[in-house]
Amino acid sequence: MKVLFVSPEVSPLARTGGLGDVVGALPPALKEAGVDVRVICPLHRGSLDGLKSKRIAGKLRIKIGSQLCSPRLVETRLPGTDVPVYLIEHKGFFDRTDIYAGPKGDFPDNAERSFVICRSAIDLPRLVGWTPDVYHAHDWMAAALPACLNAIPATEGQVRAASVLTIHNLEHQGSFSPEKFEISNLPQSYFQMEGFEHFGRLNLLKGGIQHADKITTVSPTYAEEIRTEIHGHGLAPSLVYRAADLVGILNGMDEEAWNPAKDSTLPHPFNFDTVETGKKACREALSKELKLPYKPSLPLFGAVSRLYWQKGLDVLAESIPKLLEKNDFQFVLLGSGDPVQEKAFSNLAHRYPERVSTFIGFDDGLARRIFAGTDFFLMPSRFEPCGLAQQYAMRYGSLPIANSTGGLVDTIKDLKKHPKTANGLLLKNIKEASLNPTFRSACKIFAEEKKLKLMRRNAMMREASWKEPAESYAETYKWAMKESSRPSKAVCG
Repeated sequence: MKVLFVSPEVSPLARTGGLGDVVGALPPALKEAGVDVRVICPLHRGSLDGLKSKRIAGKLRIKIGSQLCSPRLVETRLPGTDVPVYLIEHKGFFDRTDIYAGPKGDFPDNAERSFVICRSAIDLPRLVGWTPDVYHAHDWMAAALPACLNAIPATEGQVRAASVLTIHNLEHQGSFSPEKFEISNLPQSYFQMEGFEHFGRLNLLKGGIQHADKITTVSPTYAEEIRTEIHGHGLAPSLVYRAADLVGILNGMDEEAWNPAKDSTLPHPFNFDTVETGKKACREALSKELKLPYKPSLPLFGAVSRLYWQKGLDVLAESIPKLLEKNDFQFVLLGSGDPVQEKAFSNLAHRYPERVSTFIGFDDGLARRIFAGTDFFLMPSRFEPCGLAQQYAMRYGSLPIANSTGGLVDTIKDLKKHPKTANGLLLKNIKEASLNPTFRSACKIFAEEKKLKLMRRNAMMREASWKEPAESYAETYKWAMKESSRPSKAVCG
């Protein structure tokens, strides 16, 4: 089975978050499962820093509206693997510091850039002599690919390549003015309610949902949630219509890259057997690094996150003063984003210098040291498709405290429901009325050494590799290939 991943980002070459991490980690696991998998991604500025590469002979031939476009392909490998990565080289569309937006907001030509990615993926076999059985598109920027495949005239005796679309975050959909549909060169009939049209606008993700053979998302609970009005971001009707073809597959994580025993960024690496002494040493070093008084008798809570509405940390910032009044703990935060939230957390650190420390920005090493040095890790997300941070935290022995949503429900076993196998705590919601009793419970757990040790070990022992998800994706590819082998493709209801 030959599968081509089509994505705007792939870690470590180019990433903004979980999407890039998944596209960088899942292909090697699929390779081990016997899948011939490759990746195509734009050549963003800096993507090839330190990597060997070669330019493939010839040029791609694609048309964006009336414009002829001739990108080149540069081949490299995912670092540490033999998985080929084909990078779309086009200075006009992709030679930029950022992937989706610049200082002035979203790039105005994002629709064009999206179709360049999709059309390049389809033309790739002509240059590399390798034809996928399945095109695996990731998120809105590659979501038009299934429609592009479906629009190719059928050739007698030839099996159409199958398509799988993975939704990493339904909030991001690729919505543009309806005039942008003209650049797609797709049949005009595709721009309708059962296709790309969404309240009069071009919606790339909706078009992908309507056209893909199979649709996946990154956790079973999220697959259910996005079919509801509350979490559907306007696309619930399409997802309900395609429910039979929608599968939730929980993301894994790179257990070698996130291993506290081998993490060189930690001042005191530790393993399962040395977790208590290791975390104590890491906490002392973290307190010094963040200029927070070292008070080992108090539980230390941590958060590492982008600061914006989805993550729910605005509610936490508002609640911390009262939480500190009723509970004895310390708190550290690493994050950036919404200026209002940045200021709120900075003010808290200034107001409670003995209890709160805030680092505005992002530092991968510091993030890891927070996972290692904290006792509890906070994720009060309003919605969370899968979440990787809570999995990283558990791997480093920090117990997650998270809202009951999406992949957080699928990865965290709450103490009340699972007293013997618990690895964290789930909030009923992110209101202060739910936060306070949960913080109180966490402080009690910290005071009970036996219970704390049990939960830490449960967290660190949790199976989180990509092996099982890779097997589920391989099965989904087979289903998609059966779908694509049918005589005709029914796109609309």
